[in-house]
Formats: sequence, structure tokens, C-alpha cells
Amino acid sequence: MQIIEINKKKFAPATPHQKAEVEEKIKKMRKEGEKLVKGMFEFVDAQGGWLDFSFRYFPGDPIQTIKIIHGEICEIPTILMKHLNNVYKKIRTMPDNLDAGKKGVVTKISRTRFTPMDAM
Repeated sequence: MQIIEINKKKFAPATPHQKAEVEEKIKKMRKEGEKLVKGMFEFVDAQGGWLDFSFRYFPGDPIQTIKIIHGEICEIPTILMKHLNNVYKKIRTMPDNLDAGKKGVVTKISRTRFTPMDAM
């Protein structure tokens, strides 16, 4: 027989003080993230192509559908720039001999890149 007890405090509802702190942090992040950055988008996976995706960062914001083309120079919010620069694909390679106890290798390759113009 196995008995596992879960910590009650971990799953307790947030207090009004915690909710106020979170709201304050969200307002601060929203203010910093709404700053526009001009730069060039690169779709490393399919150069010459475009990327369509739906995006909503903060709860309560409307869902935006974004289509951005490789090589396009545009102004986007800072939060969206950070999101585009953190899009990766993972490639797993298995070792030749699994019986030897070797682990596979995981390689992260960037799919998209947004380069600000002031950095160029």
C-alpha cells in the first residue's frame, strides 16, 4: 500500500494580497512589453516563406492572428519580439547502441529570428 499526501498550501486559492501583487506585475510587464521595436523578421526554417500564428500573452487580451513574411521590416511589440526569438525545434538523435546506457542527444535549432534595426 502506498499513501501520497499532497501539500494543501500548494493548491490553495490565492489570497487577495497575492492577487494584487500579480495584477501589479502584469501591469508592469504589459507596459514594458507594449514598447514597439523596429526590426527585420527572418524565418530560418523556410526562407522566403511566411509564418501565421495566433498570439495572446496576457489573460483578457484579444487573440491576434499574425502573418509575418521572411525579410519583412516592421514594428512589433517587445513581447512579440521575445516570443519570436524563442521559437525552437528540437532534434533528437538516438545513439547507435542503446544497450550501452548512452543517452540520446537533443539539439535545439532556432526557427525564427527578429533582429532589431538598432542592433544592425
